Amino acid sequence: MAAISRRRFLGLTAAVGGGALLAACGGGAPAPTATPVPVAKPFATVAPTSAPAAAGGAAGGSTASSAGANAAEPLITAKPPQRPEPITLRFHFRAGGDKSEPAIYVERPGEWSQVTGHKIALEPIPSGKEYPPKIVALATAGNLGDLMFTSVSEANHFFFVQNKLIEPVDDYLPKYNIKKEEWVSAIIKTLTIGGKMYGMPKASNPAEAHFAINLKLFEEAGLKKPEIYGNSFDDLRNWAIKLTKGPPDRRDVYGIYSHTYANQAVTNGVRARGADLIDAAGEKSLVDSPQFNDWLQWNYKLYREDKVHPMPDVLKPGDSNALAGMFAAGKIAISQIHRSWMVAFKTAVGDKFPWMFVQHPKLPNAKGWVANIDTHSATTQSKYKDEAFTLTYALADRRFAYVVAKGQGYLTGRVDNLEAIGPELAKDPFLQIQQKCTEEEEPWWIAKNLRQLEVEAELLNQLDTVWLGKRPPDKAFIGDLKKALDDVLAKPPL
Repeated sequence: MAAISRRRFLGLTAAVGGGALLAACGGGAPAPTATPVPVAKPFATVAPTSAPAAAGGAAGGSTASSAGANAAEPLITAKPPQRPEPITLRFHFRAGGDKSEPAIYVERPGEWSQVTGHKIALEPIPSGKEYPPKIVALATAGNLGDLMFTSVSEANHFFFVQNKLIEPVDDYLPKYNIKKEEWVSAIIKTLTIGGKMYGMPKASNPAEAHFAINLKLFEEAGLKKPEIYGNSFDDLRNWAIKLTKGPPDRRDVYGIYSHTYANQAVTNGVRARGADLIDAAGEKSLVDSPQFNDWLQWNYKLYREDKVHPMPDVLKPGDSNALAGMFAAGKIAISQIHRSWMVAFKTAVGDKFPWMFVQHPKLPNAKGWVANIDTHSATTQSKYKDEAFTLTYALADRRFAYVVAKGQGYLTGRVDNLEAIGPELAKDPFLQIQQKCTEEEEPWWIAKNLRQLEVEAELLNQLDTVWLGKRPPDKAFIGDLKKALDDVLAKPPL
């Protein structure tokens, strides 16, 4: 692919908030500082991150220090053609991923290097709004690497596809005998754009479709151990009220933490009631629906009326480490949980008390959970497309499912996850419930103008006024929220 023109670059960087990068047009944009991926030791030697299961239906499941049945899974099944000399692939990813997700960014790429003889240079880039402009700057200078992380939740995946920075996978799948049916259908639908599929799925998690339950606090409150599936919103609220202890202005124990500070969590809350947050075309908000109002009122009661939910001055919303710490200390009895928080929760809880997971309540007419997809995608500027593709597949294959489940404590988007990870890991209750929720996913709404982060920021800022008691959750608020979201969705496309 030819380098992006200066005019196109100026438009793109301005659109995605990258004005500070315009100086890059004056010369070739330098590649981020690279970190070479070490050749991997056999993954079976890596210590497990999950805590042993506690008694009474606890969450940890089994992650034995031995490799388990699927350690013998072939390290690499899609191997690129041999070259006379080894090459080095440049891999753009979210900064910090090699520390927070070492199984994904160190161990698995190391295995690919071990088998192919090629090297990988990790090039970290800050996530969020900074990520697209830096990728565009590199592409404009003709200095884009060979593969990169992309995100559906932030809509940058579609932005990169739209601007022809991602290589389609359709010609490579049959070449390496790979079938799309290896992944859940919501992934294929989402990543197929204009009849072509872009990227290999790192994961497709159902976001905050689960709640962690402190069974010790349940027993002390005289509550029965809940069922994993089929609980109602009233059940959760009633449990939270009974589990809460201490004065209303500063509880000793908060009955529940409901995650209201992420687009994906809000969307799941509305979908569980049978509607959606944004229409399928990505052009209009649906916050004036009865289902959104029901979600809003339910959470308002937890925050403002029942006072069973920690306020932001007690717990910074979305701080998974602090949330895990409060849950482990018995300060929060029920916590909505994202799959990426599992290492923090399991490490914090250890064997302090028995705990379990339940599925997010949903009504009979519920829509599917969001398909929160991340990919690793080969770039159109790569000179080593076969190598780049086979590495992206190694970050989506059966072996990858095992490595991620063992090292990170969660699942990928494969239909055969539980089979691929082996019988020991498959006993983990959280992995079982996550797989069921993943299979129930439907494609996530995407803003047509790709202003996903702006929609989320406006949504959360407006909702914050309700949680803090600055505005009541009435028709006037919903009217103002709808107008604000629709105004964002009506902006010119990125």
